[in-house]
Amino acid sequence: MSSESKLNEKRRLSVGVFAFILLISIVALSLAFLLINQRRGSDFSYTIYGQVNLTYWGENQRMPVTLEKGWEFYPDQLLTPEMIRVSRLENSTEHYPYYKGVTISSDGWSDLGDGAELYSFGQEVKEMGNFGVGTYRIELVLNPTVDFVTLNIPEISQSATIWVNGRAVRHYGNVTKNKDYYEPSQVCTDIQLEPEDGRVEIVIDCANFSSPYGGILCSPAIASTATIGTIEYSVRMYLTVLIAFWIFFAIGGHYVSKTFASKSKFYYFLLLFLGEILYEIFSPMVTILPENWNMYAKITLMIVSNFWMFMFFRSLYPKGYSKLFDKLHFIDLALFAMLTACYLIVFWGFPSLLYLPSSVVALMVLVLITNLYCTFRVFYMIKRFEHGKFLYSGTVILCFIMHFSYFYRRQYFVYITLHAFLLLFIAVGFTLYFVMDYVKTYQKLQDNNRNLASAVEEKTKYITRVNQDLLYNHQKLLENEEARKKMMSNVSHDLRTPITAIRGYVELMMNAKEPLPREQELQYLSNMHTRSVQMEQLISDLVQLTRMESENDTIELMPISIKEMVGDLYQLYHAECEGSEKVISFHAPEDDDLLIEGDPKKLLRVFENIIVNAMKYTHDDGKIDITCHRYKDPAMLGGNAVEVIIKDNGVGIPENEVPYVFDRFYRAENSGINKTGSGLGLSIVKSVVDKHGGKIWVESEEGVGSEFHIVFKASSFNFDEEPEEEE
Repeated sequence: MSSESKLNEKRRLSVGVFAFILLISIVALSLAFLLINQRRGSDFSYTIYGQVNLTYWGENQRMPVTLEKGWEFYPDQLLTPEMIRVSRLENSTEHYPYYKGVTISSDGWSDLGDGAELYSFGQEVKEMGNFGVGTYRIELVLNPTVDFVTLNIPEISQSATIWVNGRAVRHYGNVTKNKDYYEPSQVCTDIQLEPEDGRVEIVIDCANFSSPYGGILCSPAIASTATIGTIEYSVRMYLTVLIAFWIFFAIGGHYVSKTFASKSKFYYFLLLFLGEILYEIFSPMVTILPENWNMYAKITLMIVSNFWMFMFFRSLYPKGYSKLFDKLHFIDLALFAMLTACYLIVFWGFPSLLYLPSSVVALMVLVLITNLYCTFRVFYMIKRFEHGKFLYSGTVILCFIMHFSYFYRRQYFVYITLHAFLLLFIAVGFTLYFVMDYVKTYQKLQDNNRNLASAVEEKTKYITRVNQDLLYNHQKLLENEEARKKMMSNVSHDLRTPITAIRGYVELMMNAKEPLPREQELQYLSNMHTRSVQMEQLISDLVQLTRMESENDTIELMPISIKEMVGDLYQLYHAECEGSEKVISFHAPEDDDLLIEGDPKKLLRVFENIIVNAMKYTHDDGKIDITCHRYKDPAMLGGNAVEVIIKDNGVGIPENEVPYVFDRFYRAENSGINKTGSGLGLSIVKSVVDKHGGKIWVESEEGVGSEFHIVFKASSFNFDEEPEEEE
């Protein structure tokens, strides 16, 4: 694994650990929220008459007194305060069975608490189910200094009449035992109370024939008007923050989403977020609509938000990452759309189903199926789609918990539900995600711009170099064309000269009137042979150069002693110099064969060509010096090389023409002073040296002489080593 892969793996691991810690923190905060925001009853003391003693509580105290305990409940009875007072008289003939020490719970009158005591007066007491009627009563004794207090009643299901000190102060729905006249209503109210002689009696008649739960579902509270207002203001302020957050998210996200490959996930999340906020707004603790409209709104928003959640998690993953979900691409959409439509039609078409326990179960099944599918989809795609996997997995878990908090019935102190609490985390989490995604995209764009600018700069430099190369090549082409013309002129001249001479000799022999003497014939034939050899050499040079520059040309490598090869050539041309004033010398180490690997025929042509040129372009009394030795410079072929230097004191090469001596068809201006040639020899030499991976260059000064350097990589082969005998 590369270092970059290890670094990316560490980054992914750290992000995963951070996501896990964040998820655990959210769960811990949610549990703390439930614990702190639980609506708890106060530790009551009672007077000798059984009244709740609140004389210790003053109106200036900020904390409300939650009336969770100390209630009386009259099962299957709708009673007025007067009827209850009369039944308490000793000489009364009408006694109503009741429970004392009742605790208010979210299950209403079906759960009166473990401490409830029954006073039946010998009568049969009907056990309360979900449907029926009942009467709650509590009597409070307050400090005489308290002038006014506010009674806060968060939720009563369903219709109710509230009596305070014997007067009916609120009517919700129609409270009756007769189902034909029963009218349900959502009850959530604040009532200002004026104690009479420090005493407050509260009687609440309840009737329920439509909801899964009946009676008081959330403990009422006594507090100052300012305290109750602060609590309700906190709830509305929290929802206002969520709405403001949604507006900010919608406006900012609209621009941020332009950088996304697919905008659908943003808009689906926007709809999901809005549906969840509206669900909280249509809570009876916040908004009271007449008849069943609050319930219609809540159930509709629950079903629609459930569908938007499905669409949101469906839009997170593009096609092509999973064959399974690619096949289900339209099937799951059609299925959940049909389920959503069916649920909406049933509840809107049959209002009587709004409050049934079976309807609650049906909604739980829909939410469970949708959340399980979304959870499976996210965790199935984690290994197939890396982008946002920790955020998506954490979000689907939070959505699972949040949507099941729809059905989590609990008494909240400030009325901010667990659902609303988790909604804020999801909103903040996705806001940060969209912002970070935008920042990453922006950084990528900046990186791409920098890379593009760098690439443009590199391409500009490259194009500049190409243009320079083109100009250089164009110049070379012009020079080569000029050289070619010169070469063609030289070649045509060199070919025409021997051909003209041969034709002249032939015509002389053909037109002779008398037979030529034998000696003269032999001389003519000898001259014709010499001219034909010149033509053959010229043609051979052209063919060899073409072959050397062909990709199909191969060299046959074998161990060669440069010392021996150049030494043989020295012996040959030293003999030719005898009888003249030209001097040729040879220098080589005695204890080193100077071995290389090469093609002997081609290398022989290299050294022979340069030595012949040295002899041609030196004066009659010229000197030619040949040196072979080890080349120690590390910059040249790794430092293990063999160099041959052929130096003369001939006519030399003009300084401006030295770079072109190895070009094809090129001949120095002063080379034709008294010599002829095709200008191909050194081109052939250069091609052979390049094929062998060697180096060749020339140092020359006009009128002083030239010095050619040829360098080849040395071979480790040693002629002195005897081959090992095979066993």
